[in-house]
Amino acid sequence: MTPHGGDDDDRGGFPSSWTVRGALWRIAASIVAPVVWLSLTLLYLGFWAHGLNLFQEIVIGVVSLLTLVGALILLWVSFGIRLYHRWVDG
Repeated sequence: MTPHGGDDDDRGGFPSSWTVRGALWRIAASIVAPVVWLSLTLLYLGFWAHGLNLFQEIVIGVVSLLTLVGALILLWVSFGIRLYHRWVDG
């Protein structure tokens, strides 16, 4: 344990700065990704999806939403796994 309350720097132990950096870019991606997803989906449906019926447009929306959710889950699960390994191994 270090004198400043257990938060080790990047030289050894559990690097709290790594945790903060890892969480910050994931938070930013979690905010930006849905905005980009919505923009691209609306642009696609508005300009390039001519001739599709309502059911096909709904399927496109659902599949793209599932892709977004899957990507965000992978983003946060990878962070959780790395954080878990640092807590357990450290």
